[in-house]
Amino acid sequence: MPNPLITNTPLQPLRVTVVSIGRSGTSLIARILDEVLGVDFGDEADHIPKNHNNPDGYFENAAFMAFNDRVLQAAGGWVLSPPPIDYPATMPAATFDALVAEAAMLLGKYAGDRPCFGWKDPRLSFSLPVWQAACPNMLPIITFRKPISVLSSIASQLDRPIESLSGLWFAYYQRVFAYTDHLPRYVVSFDDLLADPAPVVMGMARHLGLAVDENTMRGQLAQIVKPQQSRHSSAEINANALPVLDPQTTALFDYLRASTRTGGQPEAEQLKILLR
Repeated sequence: MPNPLITNTPLQPLRVTVVSIGRSGTSLIARILDEVLGVDFGDEADHIPKNHNNPDGYFENAAFMAFNDRVLQAAGGWVLSPPPIDYPATMPAATFDALVAEAAMLLGKYAGDRPCFGWKDPRLSFSLPVWQAACPNMLPIITFRKPISVLSSIASQLDRPIESLSGLWFAYYQRVFAYTDHLPRYVVSFDDLLADPAPVVMGMARHLGLAVDENTMRGQLAQIVKPQQSRHSSAEINANALPVLDPQTTALFDYLRASTRTGGQPEAEQLKILLR
């Protein structure tokens, strides 16, 4: 359904992906894109169900998630074990082409002729090359959060030692930034979103070419962004968990935090240096 806040419509279909490691605020970003900025994430009946971990919903299409699992399997990885970063070049061409065709079919089925459509799933961090081949004009929204908060949340959710997740945060973003290098990506700090959501959301709107009524938007955000809720808060750093944050992770997070703090964006060349 068109959002009455939106005062202009893109000249070509808008295809938006929310891409990041899980527990980074991707569901909140997707909800804001859907309910405030009018990026349609599809029918709720097609989404994975809400649960106690996320009572507001994940905004993740179940068929897309199942497909992403198959991409990861074909690439030789899974959510806690990233596939080789160069798997698109090493995977048999026939396998890659078949996956691209299936991604295009899924987009045709669920996005159809909707002028603004979005999809999200942490697995997109790894399956992006397939989706990009099927949808070259997609616009990635990349959200990041304090690594220790992310890793603590994943460890708690999966009931596993946080030490077993060492390096995972970096591995995800290494792939995300490599795969989106030539795409019009937009990087969002989850902590900045919690602290002052309106400027962050206005930045996303401008990047997507959507004009919104700012006063009405602020009222909506006040009902959506709840920093006092545990899942909308950033955990304090536990000194005992610091060894899981390797120097590469710390350096990348510090750079992303500094480069986006005042509404800016990270520089591609600096990212390449940090991601080596």
